[in-house]
Amino acid sequence: MKLKLKTDYALRLLILLGSRPEQMFEIETLSRMHQLPVSSVMKIISELVRHGYIRSIRGRSGGVQMNMDPAAIRLGDVVQAMGEPMEIVDCSSCLLVGNCRLKGVLCEAAQAFAEVLMKYRLSDLIEAPAPVLAPLLATEGGAAGSTPT
Repeated sequence: MKLKLKTDYALRLLILLGSRPEQMFEIETLSRMHQLPVSSVMKIISELVRHGYIRSIRGRSGGVQMNMDPAAIRLGDVVQAMGEPMEIVDCSSCLLVGNCRLKGVLCEAAQAFAEVLMKYRLSDLIEAPAPVLAPLLATEGGAAGSTPT
């Protein structure tokens, strides 16, 4: 299975925000760090806010930060919240629909994929920052005037 880019970046943003839960990050900073257009980051952020994973504060010293404990966030829940379809194929127009056993196998594979995602929590991904994440956190500031801790 392949995740949509929106879901992929939602997970990446949560990993980053979860690694610094008390820090406020500006949308522009997140956009630069992930090399995404600001409008794309804003759409993803609004979905994450809507589902309660992060919070957004408007204004001069505003930004976004974690709203939930990373240990309470299951990866499978995030994938579902981002509207990720869990079907591998659409069998509705197939000529073999009455005699095919492939759909059952593919449904089982999709279920296994979902079960694995539900086993892991965001905290599992951020307990020890990945070597590539540490330099990003050290060089990028969060909200205006804030410094990484």
